[in-house]
Amino acid sequence: MASEEKSNENNEKTEGNAQKVIGFYKRQAWAAKVFEKIEQENIVEDGKNIVLVSSIIQSSNNLYFPAFMRINLKENGKVAGAYMIMEEDDSFKLLPLEILLEEPEMEELLPLKYRTIEKIEGDTYQVNWPEFS
Repeated sequence: MASEEKSNENNEKTEGNAQKVIGFYKRQAWAAKVFEKIEQENIVEDGKNIVLVSSIIQSSNNLYFPAFMRINLKENGKVAGAYMIMEEDDSFKLLPLEILLEEPEMEELLPLKYRTIEKIEGDTYQVNWPEFS
């Protein structure tokens, strides 16, 4: 039932990358469930002082999206990049948020809030964790 709702929500979106992006959920728990299908740790070293972190984005119209955020630990947790998750056939791809925002129907994402699935030590930007910042 819930998975049918999620499927229908994704299929209702129009052309381009927006159609393939996983998200547009009305509940953040659905966005968090996506990470159960992706075999990756919630925090992964992604370079010197940068980690790739499983996160949930909350759009300005209160829809939720699973995403990966690059967090710069050298700069106290400043976001160095965000990647939306796309499902293609039986695999997942990452799409930089900047590219997705070029599509007119995706402007509704901004301004956005985010929260990481796990607390990041040294991140001073997420002052409300586990709530959205």
